[in-house]
Amino acid sequence: MTHNKLFFRIAAASAGALMLLFSGCISLDEDLRGQPTSDKFFSRVSDFDSYVKGMYTYMNTMYGSDVPYIAGAAAEDVYVTNWVARWKPFEEANINAATNPDEVTGDLWKFYYTVIGICNSTLQIVNASDLPAQDLAPIVGEAKFMRALMYFNLTRFFREVPLITEENQALAATEKDAPVEQIYAKIISDLQDAEVSLPEDRSQSEKMRPTMWAAKALLSKVYLTMAGYPLNQTQYYALARDKANEVIQNGPFDLEDNFFDLWLYDNRLTNDEFIFAYYCNYDSGDRSYLARAVRPKEGGEGGWYDWCSSEQYLNEMRAYEQEYMTEEQKASYTDGERVTGTFYLTCIDGTSYQLTEDGQPFVGKWRDGGPRNNGYWGAATINNSDTFYPVIRFSEVLLIYAEAANMAEGGPSDAAYDAINRVRTRVGLPELPAGMSAADFDRQVLNERKFEFAFECHRWSDICRRQLLPEVMKAYYPEITVDEHNYWLPKPYSQLGIWTGTVQNAGY
Repeated sequence: MTHNKLFFRIAAASAGALMLLFSGCISLDEDLRGQPTSDKFFSRVSDFDSYVKGMYTYMNTMYGSDVPYIAGAAAEDVYVTNWVARWKPFEEANINAATNPDEVTGDLWKFYYTVIGICNSTLQIVNASDLPAQDLAPIVGEAKFMRALMYFNLTRFFREVPLITEENQALAATEKDAPVEQIYAKIISDLQDAEVSLPEDRSQSEKMRPTMWAAKALLSKVYLTMAGYPLNQTQYYALARDKANEVIQNGPFDLEDNFFDLWLYDNRLTNDEFIFAYYCNYDSGDRSYLARAVRPKEGGEGGWYDWCSSEQYLNEMRAYEQEYMTEEQKASYTDGERVTGTFYLTCIDGTSYQLTEDGQPFVGKWRDGGPRNNGYWGAATINNSDTFYPVIRFSEVLLIYAEAANMAEGGPSDAAYDAINRVRTRVGLPELPAGMSAADFDRQVLNERKFEFAFECHRWSDICRRQLLPEVMKAYYPEITVDEHNYWLPKPYSQLGIWTGTVQNAGY
């Protein structure tokens, strides 16, 4: 088959689906670098490389915006400021009160399905290629890894969604919602393929692309999630434990010595903790406005102050850090490494967070947009910069192991203690006492996750899979009543007319 014929065969097979995905997802004047075009005949592996790299622009754009953080704002860490009060219903788990929830949910849906479309088209092109299969195996693994990650995010936000693959992409407009269990089966299949076909390592210039270790780490998280709501298939705790242990015992990762250093631009490519991350690059068009969005307008910061954290959450973290300290240690306590790495509490000109417009603490993790935006310590001066976003860190794999081992074995083993204590002692916290019950140890792991991964889009998923929303709302918004529908976002109303097979979630 000639390469020209190969391109036109793929283009004809998938044109309808790509038109659906892109016309409903992004404006026609955007850079559609992920689409096949007539000058890409895929005659070399580098052609495939260029094509699949396009999908990271969409993820960088989304995680460099407010969208995924506001979508999970009912978790304790995110506080929506007065400046964007229209998003407050997301924080209050009362999305029916939002005037336009599509402003958030629409972008989630569009960007995730756009990347799925690129992955599906990649697999179609590979299937029709006459290049050696072993040369294209890493491309296949990358497409399946990213497709799995997109569906993992989609089903955790929206529950049942259309399951579009390379086989039915042409029918995407009318594909009905797939059961959650079927979506997870596809996620597992894709990740199992990815872990045997992705490379073991990447160069610094390719750090934004997944490795076999990223596939294993993500698979452990998928198993852990399947053990909770809505599937509640507790046999997956053992699988999550074992897969996490593969990464812990055999992978090249470790905790960084200093928690604060993880969030500095200069260390983004060299730390040993990021297993998979998105890296914005202003010069290539992968730009993030988050470093400006999380700063206050006043205090010399030059920010937009879209969202921050809350003093209540900050104080909960401080109390948590002192939980197993001696009375003498508590008496001399000052903010620990995790607090200072997670927040910043004083503006450039010395103004305390308490004297700013909303009087709430600021997000430190996403503050450093690189030298183009004056780094961590300087004022934000441009809208977009070179922020980075870890999707999964080694500390999460340790905590996945601790939680899953405890639940699978009916109590904490020495190995489970060791895993959580590594995360605790890295930030200067005392080790947990021996002899904890399974329930107490489980509570501790969930709290460790709650504070270790602040603002990293993990806490909302934890609240959902462990059905913690009533107690969270009771602590923050006791007047709000929640039920099962509050664990899911409404599907974007603007997309229901395009995806005619999908059905709105109950309660919306």
